[in-house]
Amino acid sequence: MAMIRKVTLKNFKRFEDVTFDLSGHVVLAGPNNTGKTTLLQAIAAWTLAYGKWRELNDFNPRRNGYPWQDLERLAFSAVSLRSFDLLWHNRQRNEPLEIGVQVDGAPMLTMEFRFRAAGQMQAHPKSDCSSETVSHPAYRLQATFVPAMAGLAREEMRLADPEAIRYLLAQGRPGEVLRNLLVTAHRDQEAWRVLNATVHRMFGASLLPPVPGAPLECEFQQAAPDQVPVAALPRLDIASAGSGFLQVLLVLSLMLTQGDKEAQQVLLIDEPDAHLHLLLQKTIYDELRSVAARRGAQLLVATHSEQVIESAEPRELYLMYGKPRKVSDTGEQALLMQSLGALSHSDLLEANGAVGALYAEDFTDFAILDAFARVLSDEVALRLLTVQLVRKRSRAPVPDGLGDVQPAKHWEMLQLVNPALPAAELLDGDSKNKADESVTGTADRMQRLRWRYYEVESYLLHPSAWKRFIESQIGAGPAAEAALEAAYAEMDKVFEAAFRTRPLSPSALEERVLKTEAVSKTVVPAMLQAAGLNQFGKSRYFEIAQCFLPEEVHPEVREKLAMVKFAFGVGPDPRAGAAADNGAPHA
Repeated sequence: MAMIRKVTLKNFKRFEDVTFDLSGHVVLAGPNNTGKTTLLQAIAAWTLAYGKWRELNDFNPRRNGYPWQDLERLAFSAVSLRSFDLLWHNRQRNEPLEIGVQVDGAPMLTMEFRFRAAGQMQAHPKSDCSSETVSHPAYRLQATFVPAMAGLAREEMRLADPEAIRYLLAQGRPGEVLRNLLVTAHRDQEAWRVLNATVHRMFGASLLPPVPGAPLECEFQQAAPDQVPVAALPRLDIASAGSGFLQVLLVLSLMLTQGDKEAQQVLLIDEPDAHLHLLLQKTIYDELRSVAARRGAQLLVATHSEQVIESAEPRELYLMYGKPRKVSDTGEQALLMQSLGALSHSDLLEANGAVGALYAEDFTDFAILDAFARVLSDEVALRLLTVQLVRKRSRAPVPDGLGDVQPAKHWEMLQLVNPALPAAELLDGDSKNKADESVTGTADRMQRLRWRYYEVESYLLHPSAWKRFIESQIGAGPAAEAALEAAYAEMDKVFEAAFRTRPLSPSALEERVLKTEAVSKTVVPAMLQAAGLNQFGKSRYFEIAQCFLPEEVHPEVREKLAMVKFAFGVGPDPRAGAAADNGAPHA
């Protein structure tokens, strides 16, 4: 059977210009709002527009191309919309919209659309398509778009016109046509047998023949336990069935009843796993492939279910992160399944346009580093840290942190979106279980930076900065002076008295304390409490850093800012100058 092998979209909804290379059945995998449904809608729009255009029965191009066919919004069953301009990318309807489809054994056939009014547009094949292409029998495609089930109508009247069913489906109202679909399926002995067999296998239930009155009556019975006659079991209206049961009825009844048997069928199914238990999510894709094979149909499924993705072959998976592409192997398939639960939508949006990903152990690391960049007037570092990076806290729960996911694994997932994305970890000095510091400026492996002291808060202990900080909180005067002396007294319990005069040149003993003690849990809170700032939490420690003068910032903070810039390609390697000064070659 002929299948769609390539789809091109220009100026269509979220896609400005994209090409999809397809291989047989396709599972479009990814989280919400990444374009899965958009591709299904584009194929449905192409088949509707091409089918309507063929009704003109005029395959000869003229000087100005093929004749245009009018399309009315109320009869446009491919996509539910209130105005045709919503089909255009960023509503730029002054430019044509194009959807191209290439089928086995035929050249690409691109349909061009032009906007006329909110309720009207026109379509025709592009002029570069030959008359042999536009009349090729392989393009007698018929697409059935199957939306996710959203609830069943209380009553449903008989719809004699199949076009009315397609229209309501396009409006996202499948719950208003499900009983009609069951009536249609019951007329086809083979379709009814397949539908009932699947329902019995998945839910242990049997469908009863619909009663085609007005309104329609559709009922089912649960499978009979041993020794219980079927006649003794209650008859249940499908309105009392679970949403997963109704979803399967909708998907399979549409697959089994819709379409011209003479045309090549394309089944476009949006989230067939919706409302289903995890075990049944594994089952549904196998059922869909079985029905598709029976009908000789091509199957395109949009999902963000890990179970469906696991059931598909890697060659059937299409990755809808960033720029859409095929999954390469089983390893990437496994990573994709993990990413659906670990990546937030903001992760996806950020990674697509970020210059890198930076991981730190706590939120204060980022805030304090930002503050020091401001003090140093390092606008390149500040823009990088606040605007250009995906920043994640490795010890925080999702969505703000990584939860149980390790930074290296999270970065691998982000590279599904942006393969060229570099990453770096900013580690505390106590993280000896991680590899040594390594900054390469490349995206081939995780880079690491490590504070020489225990943590970033270790660089906040400058007496002059603390004087300005306490005055900013209390105001200048005797109260601030008393608070400052009380804070200094707490500092003196840990460091020598001379530390106040040489905070950037600690003694060996003081340096040992800075390297081994978490001052954010000991010295800093003790100083704050002594100063009467009991409610000043860790999330505000960056306010201390803001009170530094440039010359008071520790040299290692400057070094780390320079290294972060180099790691993400917005600054030179600071080690190169140091190597040259020492007369040593730089590795």
